[in-house]
Amino acid sequence: MKKIYLVLFLLVLSYATAQQESYYSLYRYQMNVINPAYAGAEASNMFSFTSRQQWASMDNAPSTLAFSYSSARKNNVGLGISLVSDKVFVEQQTFAYVDFSYKLEMNENTQLYLGLKGGGNFYNADPSGLATYSIFTDPTKQQISSFNPNVGVGAFLNGEKFWVSFSIPRLFNATRDRDLAITSKDRVHSYLGGGAYLPLSSNLLFKPSLLIRKVSGLSATTDLTAMLNWKSVFEFGASFRTSSAMSVMSVIALGNFEVGYAYEVPTESSLSQLNLKTHELLLRFNLGKSTQESDSNEEEEE
Repeated sequence: MKKIYLVLFLLVLSYATAQQESYYSLYRYQMNVINPAYAGAEASNMFSFTSRQQWASMDNAPSTLAFSYSSARKNNVGLGISLVSDKVFVEQQTFAYVDFSYKLEMNENTQLYLGLKGGGNFYNADPSGLATYSIFTDPTKQQISSFNPNVGVGAFLNGEKFWVSFSIPRLFNATRDRDLAITSKDRVHSYLGGGAYLPLSSNLLFKPSLLIRKVSGLSATTDLTAMLNWKSVFEFGASFRTSSAMSVMSVIALGNFEVGYAYEVPTESSLSQLNLKTHELLLRFNLGKSTQESDSNEEEEE
């Protein structure tokens, strides 16, 4: 039995070390975390908060908290803030960035947003609490703390019935002193995504989308998502992540407040017996008009 548990633990460990930076099943509602061009593209003032508990049944499992603020300003400028706190075992990483975007009007119903990110990553690892089988003090069990500044770029094309996104949130690999290992989270990630808005009836909208992630040294992963939107009040759908997981999700809009939930399970057969369930909760506050409404008001004033 001990051997079986050991094998299962090694499988989970290999899966964890191969994982890229934090996934989000409800990524579409927290876009400027990965793409600075999205700042100000949706509403004049939008606050988003995501809590993701991965493999909730396991001790010290990965957990992520993400906060973003997006604001549309005058002169086609958008500003935002994105904060991500990511904890995995003895590692704690906090990504803090300021986002800037500029909007270009392509035609009456299409806008191109170009964005820049600036900030860095606060990294901390504390292995002092790890158990050892030696009576002697392990000199390698020392706390590691560092800050790595970085910048990112992105572009977001938004049309009446479609959207396309491309971004590199961090252009440079992280470097650390006294490091034992560099994980995939520290490397440059590229994101390419797109989606459509397809009316099925006067009250029902079909919203398919995909998001492709690529990081050096690992194969690309793709999120395929399909959502049904009813009267812009309730959304329900499912998502499939290649060679990784699948999830079901829903979002309810209550005036200027939105709440969403996603339930995710791994698709790898080797992990199915470990009860690795993931829960993701989304809260959003829209404290202003949508970008489309603001544009219409400006045109009327002119």
